[in-house]
Amino acid sequence: MAHSARRDCPELPDFSLLKRLARDQLIYLLEQLPGKKDLFIEADLMSPLDRIANVSTLKVTLIRAGHLWW
Repeated sequence: MAHSARRDCPELPDFSLLKRLARDQLIYLLEQLPGKKDLFIEADLMSPLDRIANVSTLKVTLIRAGHLWW
């Protein structure tokens, strides 16, 4: 958990579990699609996507699953 310097401010929640769940769900959904994949991501979506699963994580996961898409 994040620690606040002020005592009257609530602690910020820990979102690491939600981040991991979102990453795992994205990888699961991509693995359910059969065959080779071409992933096109709009520039505006790169930053939000990188918060849950960076491109290298997705690439390694899909290559390991036999779905080279790069």
